Amino acid sequence: MTRGARGNKRLLAMVFAFSVVAVVFIGFVVATGSSATYHVTLSPNSLYYFSISGGFLTLSLDVSSSEPVTVCITDSTGLAKLEAGGRALCYLYAQDVMNIKRVWRSPKDGQFYLVILSDKPAEATVTIERGILVK
Repeated sequence: MTRGARGNKRLLAMVFAFSVVAVVFIGFVVATGSSATYHVTLSPNSLYYFSISGGFLTLSLDVSSSEPVTVCITDSTGLAKLEAGGRALCYLYAQDVMNIKRVWRSPKDGQFYLVILSDKPAEATVTIERGILVK
């Protein structure tokens, strides 16, 4: 079975269109990604926070510390409550952990905060990867 010249042109056009779409998608995913590692010294009963913003944002969080810490992702109202010594609604919450690795997707556009609290002096390493797709 052979194809005519017209069939080969259609097949070639479809392959070209698919290739262009794939290259644009891969470029977009690579361009929107970023990664940062922070080394933090935590004081007892004080909080340390990172600002997280953006729509359709997916984060890969990796927190390791020398002492148990509490990790919370909250909004500006929750941050204000935590700074005042109260309790906050956390979208992601882990208490008394020394190592945590989670992937979190923001539920809406807006400003969120990754908050780390410790009851004892502690050293922590925080790695945050942001983007549309993260591992």
